[in-house]
Amino acid sequence: MTLIVGMPASLTGQFHVQGRQALAGLQAWARDATDNSSESFKVIYYDDASDRSVVQNVTRHLIVNDRVDILVGPYSSMLTSAAAVVAEEYCKLLWNQGGASDSIYQQGYSSIVGILTPANRYLIGLLPLVRKTNPLATTVTLVRASTGEFPKAVCSGIVGSSSELGFSIALETEFEGSAVDFTRILADIKASQADVVVIVGRIKNDVQLAREIAESNARVGAIVAVAAGIQGFQDSLGPLANGFIGPSQWEPGAALVPDFGPTSQEVVKSLRNSDYRNIDYPMAQAYAAGLIVQRCLMETESADTRSLREAAANLHFSTFYGDFHIDRETGRQIGRETLLVQWQEGQKIIVWPQESAQRSLIYPWA
Repeated sequence: MTLIVGMPASLTGQFHVQGRQALAGLQAWARDATDNSSESFKVIYYDDASDRSVVQNVTRHLIVNDRVDILVGPYSSMLTSAAAVVAEEYCKLLWNQGGASDSIYQQGYSSIVGILTPANRYLIGLLPLVRKTNPLATTVTLVRASTGEFPKAVCSGIVGSSSELGFSIALETEFEGSAVDFTRILADIKASQADVVVIVGRIKNDVQLAREIAESNARVGAIVAVAAGIQGFQDSLGPLANGFIGPSQWEPGAALVPDFGPTSQEVVKSLRNSDYRNIDYPMAQAYAAGLIVQRCLMETESADTRSLREAAANLHFSTFYGDFHIDRETGRQIGRETLLVQWQEGQKIIVWPQESAQRSLIYPWA
């Protein structure tokens, strides 16, 4: 028997890079799982065009017309939120591999399982890392896009942990997601003289603002851009990426020992067969979603939504991607934390948590 796995995938639009990576990750898992287990999996997908209305139409088509056994969510919080509405309407379990926004789990949905660390915990290690490497640091500047739940959630996590670690928010400012000129924002960052600067916008926002900061020779401390966790950040900026910190849901260098499924090295080898030179975390988290589905199916022996949701709530285990443990009521992932990486001499280096760190944090602009 072959189980049909459906996915809305951003093959075009603003999320096309990560959408294609996520699809490649899911396809690699299906290929490996079919080769190495008693079950067979087939992935079908449609382009959601990085658009909310399209993703809802695609999700509905996968459920109603294709009658998929397993529904895996798209990349991005915006699209996942839209897909979750449809999944809940049809009582179809949505395996959320690509939407980190906390608001997804605040709607009372019963048909969702979170794979990745929620947005308000994306940078949970940042201030402890800075405190460890720069005991005199005390101030934080937050720069975020004015629209979308994800930037707000990431920044709220920083605000929530700042006072207990002896930090204060020097400045919190916003920009339009469509912004291409960050002259005002750059002036605000310089004026704040903060020890830590956090940038959360669309990928193109993060890259452009990072470029302007690097080219301005601003005297700042640690600079975090959420987009700095992906290879595309360094591809766009080249040497200017040096020093920027970013969150990463997964890095092969972390070398976690899994309870279930292949090791990171085995997954990387499989993903490289998808013709990707660099393996970014969107590929890994989609592959991990497949593994988690596979493990839950071992408990249920059926793809029934209620049975799978119950299995997911009861299971605590680890894959190459890290720990899996969801909140029983909301489906929110509570078992794992993100890594922090920094670009150093053209390489993405893990700098947090301490047990996985490959090198110490550097401060090239101080």
